[in-house]
Amino acid sequence: MKKYKSTAADRKKIIKAKEIIEVDFNKPFSLNRLARRVGMSPKKLNVLFKESQMFTPYEFMMEHRAHEGIILLLQNKLRIYEIAWACGYDTTEPFSKMYKRYTGMAPSKWRKLQLSAPKGTYPYIMKPLFPDENL
Repeated sequence: MKKYKSTAADRKKIIKAKEIIEVDFNKPFSLNRLARRVGMSPKKLNVLFKESQMFTPYEFMMEHRAHEGIILLLQNKLRIYEIAWACGYDTTEPFSKMYKRYTGMAPSKWRKLQLSAPKGTYPYIMKPLFPDENL
């Protein structure tokens, strides 16, 4: 694998790519299109983005979608399919799979748990990144 040297200009492009993802998270993702928009090769963007953000651009977009889904579910005003659409999914199935991967439970079950929690408590957001394998 080729090692890329990050320059100040590259770091600005990574910040721009991150901002684009945050704004366009609900649109179809294309690494090639993102790379063109910031003026960098897709491979270099992927490598440098991961080095600086700890996620690939795609993983960052998925994290952002999960975060937005959490916010919308806590507001309890939209149906699950409406939240899926707002997060960039055409149907609820891929949204539910993504959500379960990030929180450990289905969106409807997660919302019900949050609504039944005592007032003033923090919501259960994500499952542990490194679950204890000894349990």
